[in-house]
Amino acid sequence: MDDAVNETDVEKRVRTLEERLNRMEAVPAKETVSLHPAWAFILTAVSVALGYLALGHPEHYYHFLFSGLLLVLLYHRGFLRMERGRWRWPQAALNFLLLCLLFKLLIGGGIGHPFDWLKVPVLTKTAPPAGPSWYSLLVPDYTVQWQGIPKISEWSIDVTKIQAYLLLATFAGALFRFEPFTSIAASALLIISLPVYLQYNWDLVVLFLIFGGVSLYIQSRAYALAGDRQRDPLRSLS
Repeated sequence: MDDAVNETDVEKRVRTLEERLNRMEAVPAKETVSLHPAWAFILTAVSVALGYLALGHPEHYYHFLFSGLLLVLLYHRGFLRMERGRWRWPQAALNFLLLCLLFKLLIGGGIGHPFDWLKVPVLTKTAPPAGPSWYSLLVPDYTVQWQGIPKISEWSIDVTKIQAYLLLATFAGALFRFEPFTSIAASALLIISLPVYLQYNWDLVVLFLIFGGVSLYIQSRAYALAGDRQRDPLRSLS
């Protein structure tokens, strides 16, 4: 008798669960804002324009190399979705330019002359003017000029390469979760890049980062998954 009652109770629970699932499937999907690819294209174009005004154009080949490798990785791993139709390659080209400007911000030191300020006074003789007087012929005119020290003031260093090494070291330390090394490499990168950062227009840089971040997010897999969860209520339970 007890077994029959338990079986009936189980059947009722199963029937109730099936009814609830049927009701959930019958619920109309929530309307989501399916953004047109033009929105990502426009946001990326605005971000590229702001980045060019704030940072200038990329100069070192590291900017193009690293941005190309990162873009291929993002598309290959599925972090960025390839747009369909005619928007695919124009959007990919703008994403490449966006990443170039991002690396311009991170490793855009260029060629630096750390001792160009080191100069010494030099006494030079000024040539007499045309039709000189007897005084200018007898008494030469001398002026004091500041000139750089050869091979010292002209010494240059590729700051971009040093920034690239420190950036790679920071990524390697973060990948292997070696926090002390990561902190030291990131601090050294910040110290070396600080004189370069002070030359940028940070009002435009902030807008460049905002528009660029939004454009990359709406192209990302996370945005697509969020839209799928809103369209399918059952997937939100998993």
